[in-house]
Amino acid sequence: DSGLPLGLAADATYAESNFELAAGEQFTLLTDGVVEARSKTKELFGFERAVAISGQSAGQIAETAVAFGQEDDVTVLTIRRRITEEIASAADAAPRLASSPA
Repeated sequence: DSGLPLGLAADATYAESNFELAAGEQFTLLTDGVVEARSKTKELFGFERAVAISGQSAGQIAETAVAFGQEDDVTVLTIRRRITEEIASAADAAPRLASSPA
């Protein structure tokens, strides 16, 4: 839904949506600074480019927009639901504290 940007008006109301990410899926939010980035020739980064790189990390998306030609703030937030195997592998790779009998 379209409407006022978040935080612009204290009394603004917004539509709410609920969804659930399946394992391995991600949800990415970005500010208009990404799609409105302009090259030196004044070409907009645009929605098509933003969609094309939306599977990348938040940092990579922000870096790409800034490199293209930043004119506005660039903020990207990605929320990714981990796959169970990733969680198990990360736990196995995590350093463990050794304890000695007292």
